[in-house]
Amino acid sequence: MDTTTIVITVGSVISVKAFALWGLWLRLRWRSRREQYRHDYLLGIAEKVAVGSRVELDDHDCDGHRLRVSICRAEERREDAAA
Repeated sequence: MDTTTIVITVGSVISVKAFALWGLWLRLRWRSRREQYRHDYLLGIAEKVAVGSRVELDDHDCDGHRLRVSICRAEERREDAAA
């Protein structure tokens, strides 16, 4: 083998590995952003639940994940009202 063939072979192997790693990184980044958006959405729902109300959420993803959330807030008891 001459030097050119060795350089091309090594360069090809390195570039294939680099593109595979880059693809995995992009997928991980996409999933983490998606989970962050879901977290923000659920947090927003939880913050908007009024006192004494109830919220039920049943979320299905296309990848098979399922999320069930049930939020029930009881009315706040005040010491003034109890006395």
